Amino acid sequence: MKLSFFRSPSFLAALVAVFLITPVLSEARTWTSTDGKSMKAIFLGIEGDSFRFKMPQGQEILVPKDRFIKADQEAAVRLNLIGDDSYTKASARQIDTLLAQTLKKQGFSSFNEPLPDDLFVRRVYLDIIGRIPTRDEFLEFAESARADKREALIDELLLSPGHASHMFNYFADMYRLHASDFNNGVRMDPYVQWWRDQLKANRPYDELIREIITAEGNVGQNPASGFILRDTGMEFDAFANFSQVMLGIDISCAQCHDHPFDEWTQGDFYDMAAFFGNTQRSLGYRPSSAMMGGGRIGMPNAPEGWKDQFMKWAEDNKGIVPRDQNSNQFRFFVNALGWNVTDNEALQTVLPHDFRGSGGKPNEVAEPKTLIGGAAKKGGKTRREALADWLTSPDNPRFSLVIANRMWSRAFGRAMVEPVNDFSDDFVRGASQPEVLKFITREMQRVDYDLREFMRIIYNTRAYQSIATAEEPDWADEYYFAGPVLRRMRAEQAWDSMMVLAHGPEIDEKTGADGSFYKKILNVDFNSASNDDVWNHYEMWQSARGNRMGQAVIAEGSEDYTPTFVNDSDLRASELPQPAPAASMLDTFGQSDRRITDEHNFDGSVPQVLALMNGTVTQRLTGISSKVVDDLEELDGPDDKVRGVFFTLLNRFPTKDELDTGMAMIEDYGDDGISDLAWALMNSPEFLFVQ
Repeated sequence: MKLSFFRSPSFLAALVAVFLITPVLSEARTWTSTDGKSMKAIFLGIEGDSFRFKMPQGQEILVPKDRFIKADQEAAVRLNLIGDDSYTKASARQIDTLLAQTLKKQGFSSFNEPLPDDLFVRRVYLDIIGRIPTRDEFLEFAESARADKREALIDELLLSPGHASHMFNYFADMYRLHASDFNNGVRMDPYVQWWRDQLKANRPYDELIREIITAEGNVGQNPASGFILRDTGMEFDAFANFSQVMLGIDISCAQCHDHPFDEWTQGDFYDMAAFFGNTQRSLGYRPSSAMMGGGRIGMPNAPEGWKDQFMKWAEDNKGIVPRDQNSNQFRFFVNALGWNVTDNEALQTVLPHDFRGSGGKPNEVAEPKTLIGGAAKKGGKTRREALADWLTSPDNPRFSLVIANRMWSRAFGRAMVEPVNDFSDDFVRGASQPEVLKFITREMQRVDYDLREFMRIIYNTRAYQSIATAEEPDWADEYYFAGPVLRRMRAEQAWDSMMVLAHGPEIDEKTGADGSFYKKILNVDFNSASNDDVWNHYEMWQSARGNRMGQAVIAEGSEDYTPTFVNDSDLRASELPQPAPAASMLDTFGQSDRRITDEHNFDGSVPQVLALMNGTVTQRLTGISSKVVDDLEELDGPDDKVRGVFFTLLNRFPTKDELDTGMAMIEDYGDDGISDLAWALMNSPEFLFVQ
């Protein structure tokens, strides 16, 4: 039914009666009419010119939107995009309650002091979208008198393109996303773009993981196959990485012997690896003595003899001479098509001839067996499908615990259980905040692995919105989360902050190469494509080999296979080639080379100091003709310009001494003084830290 909110006296009387008689849902937010009356209800969505609500007794009503005050109308638009926040805030309050109980038991009076607005706005911009706010963004928040401005800003940032961009940087490190470091000229650009797309769509994490575990085809046919293809030829390294990122268990040393410090045996390693034992990753030949043996391997997902037939056709019709040096690129192309995931029952995981641990014998075939929890039930599924079902099952809380623990670490600078990629059940039981760890594990399942909603809960906690703990606790000491830990920006945060200083917030919308050209090249249906069609794809390959292949882009929906090339360094870190080249600014500030899981580092170095003091990026940002200086021209008087520099670079008001010093610099040196002040602030420790 459609109701006119507070329009009729009879409806008003009935509604008041409901509120007087019915217990108000503690989770529901308060909505206010234009004549000052209020109701508590859960927001369900916008339908035409009305808002739909769920009332305390469970009934749903429609109310014309013009019956609400402006702030509530704005809130409804936001919540329509991201969802009602009643349970979000209830969950955040529960986390705070559990944290506070343990803090009190440990002798703490409470959380750290509440975060003031200037530190809050800078922190959430850096934590949620990976860059500092612009001067206008800072002032808009600082000057707002809205009571809900913090929760509104959190939601707006979570909905912005920058959120997916910043999230990508974390997962690129976690999953070692590397576009070009592969054999036979094969690149992973479509797989890298697949991650960008999934995070932008806010796809549930369990669905995303299920897809990469069970994917078939090459990265042109199915970009998600890049996860399996990432370590072709190093299958046991691939399994070790799988165990670290999805189970939080580093079992890599058990490949060669029983684990010296944990319960894992060498047999456990090979039994778990056997879930990938009949996964074929490429063309080639595997002798029966290989640990993943099985004899000659044909083109995956193709008719029998497809490769030999196509090679013969190319020899007869295109003059390709087998084993001739001039045909190298052709062979690279065919092999790239053959980096193509499928399941091959002829392949098995065989224990090595020098097997010396427990749980098996040399040259024995390993049978799939889970490391923890219940068994993976095959029941007509492939091994990888059975593994995905077991991994993401509600009966396996380890999966939700691992990703919840990681997301907590992103917000607080320290995880509940460390290290995030290798912890035992004893570590879980010994966590400093065990009840909170249990709660966030359940919450990850309750929100159906919606990482955006999960982070929304954490960002709304009083604990997160507390002054950072300045003294970093030793890894051997327990930390009870009275607030986040003071930490330096990630390399990508520093880069993206500099990019927004150079170009403004439009940088969030700017995209780079997307792997579309390479995806089109490899997207061959072996069962239906003619030899001429495949040859056309080879000619596309020839037109842009190597790094140019990674920079090549095809317009969306275009039937023309002619690529354009993206080679623009003025992009956010997530849109640049992955990973950044050695000695680049991102590499200098600690971006991972993507060879080892979670390899990003925060170590200080002399090259970092030199890059900030004398680097080309700093010169661009703080020179007289820079955007930072140019944007201050609209301000009146030296005092406003000094404040403007502080708003722009540190997102706070200057102290009296800082204001006086800045004004003296401008008085003595004019625009050079502004430039010098900007340079000094960019080189201050405060600029690089998330407070």
